Amino acid sequence: MKRLLGSLVLLLCVFGWFNPQGEAEEFKAPYPGKGVVTVKGDWRFHTGDDLAWKDPKLDDTTPAAGWEAITADDTWGAQTHPGYTGFAWYRRAIEMDGVKGPISIAMPPVDDVYELYWNGEKIGGDGSLPPHAHWHLRNYADVYSLPKPDAEGRLKGVLAVRVWKSMLSSQDASDGGGLNGPPTIGDSKLLEDRLKLADVKYEQARLIPVVLFVFFAVIGSFSLALWAINRSRRLNLWLGVFLLCSACAITAAFPALQRSADFAWAQLKTQLVGAGTDIGVWMLVVTLFGLDRERLWRRTTAIFVAVYLISNAVDVATISMWASGRPVLQVIDGVTTAIYSVVPLYLFVLVAAGLRRRRDLGLLPMALACVALEAYNLVSGALGQFKRFTHIDFPALIAGAAIHLGPYHVTLKTQLEIAVLVVMVWTVVRQQALERRQQAALLAEVKSAREVQQVLVPESVAPVEGFAISSLYWPAEEVGGDMFQVLPGDAGDVLIVLADVSGKGLKAAMTVSLIVGTVRTLADYTMDPVEILNGLNRRLIGRTSGGFATCVVLHVSATGEVAMANAGHLAPFLNGEEMSVEGSLPLGLIPGAEFEAVRFQLQQDDEITLYTDGVLEAQNAKDEMYGFERTAELMRGRPSVRTIAEAAKSFGQSDDISVVKLVRVAADDTRERMSVDLKTVDMGMGESAAV
Repeated sequence: MKRLLGSLVLLLCVFGWFNPQGEAEEFKAPYPGKGVVTVKGDWRFHTGDDLAWKDPKLDDTTPAAGWEAITADDTWGAQTHPGYTGFAWYRRAIEMDGVKGPISIAMPPVDDVYELYWNGEKIGGDGSLPPHAHWHLRNYADVYSLPKPDAEGRLKGVLAVRVWKSMLSSQDASDGGGLNGPPTIGDSKLLEDRLKLADVKYEQARLIPVVLFVFFAVIGSFSLALWAINRSRRLNLWLGVFLLCSACAITAAFPALQRSADFAWAQLKTQLVGAGTDIGVWMLVVTLFGLDRERLWRRTTAIFVAVYLISNAVDVATISMWASGRPVLQVIDGVTTAIYSVVPLYLFVLVAAGLRRRRDLGLLPMALACVALEAYNLVSGALGQFKRFTHIDFPALIAGAAIHLGPYHVTLKTQLEIAVLVVMVWTVVRQQALERRQQAALLAEVKSAREVQQVLVPESVAPVEGFAISSLYWPAEEVGGDMFQVLPGDAGDVLIVLADVSGKGLKAAMTVSLIVGTVRTLADYTMDPVEILNGLNRRLIGRTSGGFATCVVLHVSATGEVAMANAGHLAPFLNGEEMSVEGSLPLGLIPGAEFEAVRFQLQQDDEITLYTDGVLEAQNAKDEMYGFERTAELMRGRPSVRTIAEAAKSFGQSDDISVVKLVRVAADDTRERMSVDLKTVDMGMGESAAV
């Protein structure tokens, strides 16, 4: 039996039916005419690198040469060399008879870089080999022309493929490297057409992502434009960031971009876009649920954003040096990848905190959509990392979840992105509609308060014989905190009250209304400035919520005798010079506050000017105050009330400006006896009225 088996083995070896060394046979095929033929069978394979291996005369059949036989149907990592990186060579003798036209070879995708040789001469390749290696994110099949056949129409030679595989990253499996399929040989035009048809089918299958890209880009740009118009609408900002980054992420599926995408630059773009998408979702949730109003969540989110960006930046820097092959880079890549893969879990914390803080069922679809998409990204990223150890092919696992609509292919991620787009846009539009309704209600209240205040601030006052009185009121906001009243008496006298309430807005306006009502009531019984201040102080105690009001009251008789009392207000100017006034407390601070009257005589053409601190506190772009010195210099020229207000406003108005000027005039004086200058702010649209 031993002799019989030995004879049988010898017979098989003689006829070439048994190959104890695993030798690759020469590939022979007839000319396919207008067709193609696939180079099937085993190839000679050798790890390492030696340019002498491109020589067609090289003996690659003896065991001592170190060559082995593997198929080109799959990578070397899936066959005999799992996890191997670096250089390796493929060789195959090819013979084709009866060639009658141009002939080419279509090479399959090769992982990562390769050079193609025919009989020792380089005829093609993809990428650049070390020491200055660079390779594409994804290799595609390519067509290269083969030399012309001899006079008898026979094409014979040795095809050698020099391959370099970069060291494995955390996302690489151990089954990569080298050829991903056997080459095909045939008519040049047919091979080119087949590649173009494959690209067309690939692009057609991804038509829906292209449409989705357009929607993301258009809506994202529109959202950012709305934010640029109104910077207070941060929802538009973060929605725009998320949608535009998502649009950029979709472009990774475009064949034309993949074909030309350098690995390092593609990795930079992928991680920048991924960071923008994740941070955009975080900030969208933070803003939508109002977490940005809480210091704790602002700080926590800032910390997570910083950690996320730093880990991505370090990983990108590591990938940029990947061609060097240093093992320490694999360690850094593993650590940084683990960090930026886990940090996005923060979104779940934000959603939980947001739903707890703001129990609005209308926000629930948005929260669930964000969680679903982020869960997909996390699972995809986690299972995609270290898959050479876990042996889990996540894309293959979810391939069954894709929807096929004729030639179109809608992946699970695309389905989630469509759902998120619809829900996000609906939620943001709904939220902004609610904000507009709330703002409209608030503006209606402000408008009502402003109308009340305009009634209380006199738009017209009857002239007082013997006096020229001019007044001005320019609020800094829709509703101001200044007030003045000019109340003529029955004996040709006049009562002037000027007050400035602390604070701004509706609260100050309500206090102004209280002061006006009190002044008008008290004026029916007394024109004494001290009694009026006492009455105002009693009325304001306990009604200013910790605030106060400064006030100055003047009573001027028909003969020019003036009685003036001051409650913490700025001293008036008499004939361009600041008057000396005793200090006193503002109104509304303590009960029983005492006020003193100052008496003096106004001669003909004497003038007295009252004003509020909106003049002094005008502030320019350098944070300089208009101040006392500029005010005093301005007043020396005895300017009109409009000149005073315009000087402060041009410097930089920051508070309400009120100015009242009284001049004692002769009976035959022609100047205007009573003028009122009011300006109001039309709900943020600018000055709307001047009387």
